[in-house]
Amino acid sequence: MAAPQRAAGPDVEVRVLGAVEVLVAGTAVALGPSLRAVLAALALDAGRVVGADVLAERTWGQAGGRPAASTMHSSVSRLRRALAPAGDVLRTRAPGYQLALGPDALDAAVFEGLLDRAHAEQDPTSAHRAVTQALARWRGPAYADVGADFAREEAHRLEGRRLSALELRARLDLALGRHREVLADLADLVDRHPLHEDLRASLALALYRSSRQAEALAVLDDARRVLQRELGLDPGPQLRRLRDLVLRQDPSLEAPEPAPRPTPPPAAGPARSAATTAPAVPTTSLVGRDAEVEALRARLGSSRLLTLTGTGGVGKTRLAAAVARTAAADFPHGTWFVPLAMVTHAAGVLPAVARAVGLPQATDDDVLDDVATRLSGGRGLLVLDNCEHLLEAATDVAALAARCPDLSVLVTSRAPLRVSGEAEHRVEPLAAAPARELFVQRAQAVAPRFVLDERTGPAVQAVCRAVSGIPLALELAAARVRTLDVEDLLGRLDQALASGPRDLPERQRSVRATLDWSYHLLDPGAQGLFRRIGVFTGGWTLEQLEEVEGPDVLQHLHTLVEHSLVGVDPPAAGGGPARYSVLEPTVQHARRLLTGAERDAAARAHAEAFARLTERAAAGYRSAEQVRWLDRMDREHPNVLAALDWAVGAGRADLAGRLVWGSWLFWWLRGQLRTGRRYAEAVVSLAPPGPVGLALVRARTACAAMAFAQGDGEAARAHWAQALSEARASTDGSRAERLEASAHCEAGLGICALTDADLDTAATQHRRAIDLARDLPADSWGPWIVRLNLVWGATAAWRAGRLEDARRDLRAALRAARGVGDRLATYMGLYNTALVEGGVDPHGAAAALLEGLRLSEQMGDLANLSYFLEALVVLLVRVGGPAPDPATTELLAVLAAAAATARETVGFEVYRYYPRDAAAAAAAREALRAGLGEHRLQQATARGRQAPPAEVVALATGAAGTVLAAAPVTVDLTPGPAAEPTPAS
Repeated sequence: MAAPQRAAGPDVEVRVLGAVEVLVAGTAVALGPSLRAVLAALALDAGRVVGADVLAERTWGQAGGRPAASTMHSSVSRLRRALAPAGDVLRTRAPGYQLALGPDALDAAVFEGLLDRAHAEQDPTSAHRAVTQALARWRGPAYADVGADFAREEAHRLEGRRLSALELRARLDLALGRHREVLADLADLVDRHPLHEDLRASLALALYRSSRQAEALAVLDDARRVLQRELGLDPGPQLRRLRDLVLRQDPSLEAPEPAPRPTPPPAAGPARSAATTAPAVPTTSLVGRDAEVEALRARLGSSRLLTLTGTGGVGKTRLAAAVARTAAADFPHGTWFVPLAMVTHAAGVLPAVARAVGLPQATDDDVLDDVATRLSGGRGLLVLDNCEHLLEAATDVAALAARCPDLSVLVTSRAPLRVSGEAEHRVEPLAAAPARELFVQRAQAVAPRFVLDERTGPAVQAVCRAVSGIPLALELAAARVRTLDVEDLLGRLDQALASGPRDLPERQRSVRATLDWSYHLLDPGAQGLFRRIGVFTGGWTLEQLEEVEGPDVLQHLHTLVEHSLVGVDPPAAGGGPARYSVLEPTVQHARRLLTGAERDAAARAHAEAFARLTERAAAGYRSAEQVRWLDRMDREHPNVLAALDWAVGAGRADLAGRLVWGSWLFWWLRGQLRTGRRYAEAVVSLAPPGPVGLALVRARTACAAMAFAQGDGEAARAHWAQALSEARASTDGSRAERLEASAHCEAGLGICALTDADLDTAATQHRRAIDLARDLPADSWGPWIVRLNLVWGATAAWRAGRLEDARRDLRAALRAARGVGDRLATYMGLYNTALVEGGVDPHGAAAALLEGLRLSEQMGDLANLSYFLEALVVLLVRVGGPAPDPATTELLAVLAAAAATARETVGFEVYRYYPRDAAAAAAAREALRAGLGEHRLQQATARGRQAPPAEVVALATGAAGTVLAAAPVTVDLTPGPAAEPTPAS
């Protein structure tokens, strides 16, 4: 008989989280580079047999050819001798070798075990202890001194896990009130990992809790810029919501004062029931729900009938099971978990409960009495899982709860029970960070070498957004990483979501199956509405839904909300009606069901409804309601583009033209010039030969405006000239409408002449536009055309040296604009007023620029903001002289950087008709550089690039007050050469 092999000694430790080394009884064993590589290759699969071929490939595969077998065996033998003091650690096992280590002998395994324990731990103090112990295992970059490919790949994976640990510890530090202590570490982490949203969220929250609100906002605003620059993405919902909460100083952001949850005293009632049926323990972890589990556990103490609702696949069953396990100590009489997915009739609910509590012989006649008797007598928890198809049994559930005053009932259902005493908790999809974590965990379960890095990160984020953070969809998609690269997965999501694990109920094996289940529970009217909401993009209001569907839609909408197919979003911070939304997988399913004539009719009704809305919005953009309408159309813009897509695709030129004309000023003010021009050109391309109607004339006019704002003066002039010719020849519409169309084109040709410094032509064109528009109705574009052309005419007069004519027209324009609350025409007039009056009244010029800044910020008009900021910096540098105090000089540098950032963000010199002294702006920047020095200028520039518009306006007001108070002198603001258009970014 062979002698038994000696097990590995208890004092051996293999370390790969840093330089690769092995310690025996605390003493490092000397290993040369080749033996460290062999040890690392074996440690990668510690405890498992590594085939000789695999070992050779890992260790020597990059060295220009594998060694002879004798060389490899020699290396293994030398390593075995070096490890001999540790016992029988390195063993020969066909078809290769095994590194036999105990569970705590490999630092990487200990690290990952502690991290998993920290994720699973409910108590934040214990979780923090575990994750801190995990991170303490790291001594430097993993496999630091082994350069083979396998080591680099494994090091990359482990580094991803380490980052996950750092993120978790940051969240736990915040939960434990340690926000001040972790500020420096978090700032360093964000510097090293600028694309990680959850790290930024933690840093912003820590800053806010440390009374540094402005810095918290700067961190969040920088995230938007970095994500857009590096990935072309906007921040996820988590960062957007956090920024809103920080701006509002929401009390929910205050640091918690956690206290350990007391252990419930032993129950004085009857012993725990032997019939308890606990939920099955899942084989995978629950991600992103820890706080929700604790909140629901607490809520069960006050709500005896609590229903978890939410869309299919959102994780209601998993969440309920976790709550039941966590709260087991709160219910000493027992916990019973009753799955109802296979129960087909409402009458079968109570018998299913009877079987679960140990009463298989209960009869239909006395089942309620028998179950109530069994569940009475102590604090118990009954979990009823998957009730949406059994809602007629709601009265039986309510009666059972009423008969058992110490019983709590936790229900999962896609729709509430609608009985007295019911409390509802809506289970939402996962936010960005936990959705990403879930995807990565599940992907690594099937493809252990998958890592989240700079290449895979954007694709993972896109997958998470495409499936709206629904856990079922994330798990189905992640399972495909076994055979698909994550970038390929993004283009094959429909296939990836088509099937899932065999051990799930059939209706949960794919996203389509779970949505089909919900759809078939609806009545025909609600089914029809569900199909037709597929024409919406980005949500809707009840008003717009009624515009599309008619006035009798509310009851069916209520049904869809109840069944968790439609969500209700609270009103925006600025007020307004509630919006309704549909998760992306759900709306895709609705679109699959919407076909044929029903699809065409729904799309047509949707496009016509949004054409009417854009026409109302266009009138609002010219009134005191500008800000409200811009905010509203920010939310409706995806629907407008969907309507345009349909109208253009269907060849409906008139309808598409109305949508473009109603949207062009929105595109202008929001800097969405590429979008506007693309759609306007698409509509113009639909024009038939010969005379065209006014809808197409207006579409060409909009196309000209977009081209002008992009700096394409030649195309703008050609479009306006052709549109003017078409308007004069048209017999469409009323005479007033034709005059209005002509006035728009005359004005456009005027600003083209103005930017070309053809001042006589510009003055003539703007006077023609005023003459055409002066007598148009008050509710038309006429008064607005008059206001703007007075400003442009004043610009031409001032540049031609006719100061009194300029002053007269500017006073008239500002009087008319302020009379109706038109911020756009007002700040256009204010800019020119500052230039006209700056030579004699710098205080008045500064006041005009500051008022224009405030109005531009209210409108969200970054293009205009950039001009006002630059002009103000030029003015204040000249007024302040060569050496204002350092603090003021730094503020001016911040403002100059903010101006440049606003211009770069838009990408174009939109207001090209503004006189702009490029040479003076450059001279001002050089003066600031000389006053500050390069280092302080860079600091000020960084601050200006991060500052949000509201902060910039406040800084500008302070800087202007300081400079003007110190040096009230006259300056010359006559502009130099007109600036060249800024190219697209």
